[in-house]
Formats: sequence, structure tokens, C-alpha cells
Amino acid sequence: MQASLRSLARDLIALMLLVLALPVLAQNYDFVADSVNCIELNGDDWSTLRKALKNAKSWNDGKFQVVQIGDSHIQPDIMTAQVRNSMQDKWGNGGRGLIPAFNLAKTNEPRDYVLKSSTAVDDYSRLMGRNWTTDMGLTGVAVRFDTAYTELFIRAKSSGDEFTRVTLLHAPKGGYETAKVGGKVFFARELSPWAQQFKLEAATDTVRMGVPCGSDFYGAILANDRRGVMVHSIGNNGATYRTYCKVSDFGQQMQVLQPQLVIISLGTNEAAGNPDGMESYITRLIADIRKHNPKAKFLLTTPMEFEMRKSHKVAQQVRVGKRKKARYKTVYKTVSSYAVIDNAQRVRQLILDYGRQHKIATWDLYAVAGGRGACSKWVAAGLMNPGDHLHQLPAGYELQGRLLARALMQVLQ
Repeated sequence: MQASLRSLARDLIALMLLVLALPVLAQNYDFVADSVNCIELNGDDWSTLRKALKNAKSWNDGKFQVVQIGDSHIQPDIMTAQVRNSMQDKWGNGGRGLIPAFNLAKTNEPRDYVLKSSTAVDDYSRLMGRNWTTDMGLTGVAVRFDTAYTELFIRAKSSGDEFTRVTLLHAPKGGYETAKVGGKVFFARELSPWAQQFKLEAATDTVRMGVPCGSDFYGAILANDRRGVMVHSIGNNGATYRTYCKVSDFGQQMQVLQPQLVIISLGTNEAAGNPDGMESYITRLIADIRKHNPKAKFLLTTPMEFEMRKSHKVAQQVRVGKRKKARYKTVYKTVSSYAVIDNAQRVRQLILDYGRQHKIATWDLYAVAGGRGACSKWVAAGLMNPGDHLHQLPAGYELQGRLLARALMQVLQ
């Protein structure tokens, strides 16, 4: 009897903790349009994806592979991590996945892994850099070491992300030979001209490996030996459809990920600039990926409303001179305010129309986030950065990720 009461008490405590956690995990924002939070398949057939997940196996080595491509909204991997966690909770953790060499290329990096080197980087390129001085890779960054010997240090920081396989991504002219775990040396096998994989004896969260002189390094893929989902994030600050089209062999390099679902979350930077010609670059990017990954399905997402700072001068009358001889003069003060970027709605419609015309699935974040007027509401709610009215705060990206994960789960179950 006492054991039953203790068990009941534990269950009640667990329930109370769950209820207390709900406002944090699933905050209800009345401006979020849950009623339209769905994937529009636009005539595409995702039954192969549902079948793969239902059978807890996929078309390759027991892994179901998702790749999300994007810009600064994707680079910190906050939104994508929510999708990863949700899918892995349901269908199994296949590994952390792709970890770009962002920190080595002197740009912001996700916080759940460490990727550093024993010597300083001699050269690096980023996707949005004007002049690439290295070969550009799948991740949108590339670093080069010209020293005689450099050692990479990789650590997965999250519990459950221990790995047994490490795949290093690099330019075709540079190969990697050995990896060390606890003093033991492992040798690589070539997966493609851009990738070599190390199979370790046991799961670990840390590995060291030597880097050949003069090699251009892009990042790594961390995987385990279990069946499950892997969700890879490829995000680069300032990226557009056009800039990803500039990466030679982008689709061919992606073969190493063996994607079954490719989510493309671009359009913000086109809307902030000039979206003319954007449709042709959507076609080019999808065609390049599809050519080398013919079984992959695609999902295009729209950007939500955002604002940009506008500066203008305001005339003011200022009193000058002594009291009896006072006079007024006109001075001009520069003030700033935010204005909605109308091109965001134009880009949104272009993406939705493209999906319908080409039978490619779409997810309308613009509508889900609240449509017209959403930006000011997200700022007021502490979800969007009040300093730029463009990027989300972590809570905002987490919310977007949960919304996307919910829409994906509905169509994939």
C-alpha cells in the first residue's frame, strides 16, 4: 500500500512539473496562426518518407537524413535543433550530424559542439566573402592550414550525441589519414573526393585527428551506429539562393549526407535587397541538388515579416542668442525608425507560387508567424531582436523550430 502511494505521489509530482513547464515549452502566443501551420504538399508524394519512418529504417544504413539549408536564421542551429530533437525523440537519434567549421572561419558557431585546431588557421573563406582564397565547400566555409602538422579537436557537448563514425569534409586535393581516440590510431576510408570517414571502436564524445598541410577543410559529420534520424544544418549569414549556386559541385558534395528531405529556408536576404531573378536561382539550386540526390524530397519555407531601420532628418527650431536679442534657427536632427519590408511578402508569394507550379512542398512561415504586422508583435513578445527587427532571439528561433517540427510531424506520421 505504501509503495503504491509513493508511486502515485511520484506520478503526481511528475505531472505537476510537466504542467509548470508548459508555459516555457509551449508558450501560447495569440498572434501565431496555428490553424495554418501545415505543410502544403502541392501534389508531391511524400509516402516514401512516411514509409521509411514508419518502418524505422531508411534508404541508407538505417538513417533518415534531413538537410536544412538557410541563412543567418539557420547558422546558429537553434531552429534546426528543435526539428532535430523532435524527430529524434520519436524516431531515434542517428547522430548529431553536420558540424561546419564556423569557429575556425571566424564566424558564429552552434553551441553544442567544439571544433578547433592545435595551430592557427592560415587562410579561410566564407560563403558571403567577396574573394574566396580557398576551395568552397558544402558548409559554406573553408579553412586552410599550411603548417607541417595540425591536429583537429572535435567534441560533441550534448548527452546522447556520442559518435562512432566521423566523416571529414574537405577539398578533393586534400585527404585525411588518421584519427586518435585515447591514444589509439584509426585510418580513414574514402566516401567521395570530398569526404573521408573514420570508424571508431566504441562510442565517444571526443576525437583528435591530423590535418595534412595545404588542405581546405569544411567541417565534419558525427554519426552513431544506431537507426534513427539525422538533421543536418547548413546556414550562412547573408546567404541567398544565388550564393549557394556559386558553390561548385554543391549538390554532388551533398551526396555524402544522402538526404531524403531537403528543407530550403532562404529568401530573407533577397527580400532585404532585390528579389528580381530569384526564381531562376531556386530552379538552379534545386536542379543541382536533385541531379545528384534524385530520391530527395524538397520543402521550401517562406521568410516571416521583418523590418529595417530607416533614417531621416527632422527640422527643429532652436532658440539662440541673448534673451533680448534672441532669434531662432533651423537645425536638422537625424532620427531612426523601423519600416516593414514589403518585399518579404513578395518573396513569400514567389516561393508559394513556385511550389505550386513545380509540385514542391511549402511551409508558409510568413502566415504561421502572424502575417502582416507580425514583426512588431514578435518584438513586443521578446521573440525578435529589438535591435534589428530582423533576427529572432533564441526563444523566437525555438518557437519557429517547434512550429516547423509540428507541421512536419503531422505530414510524416
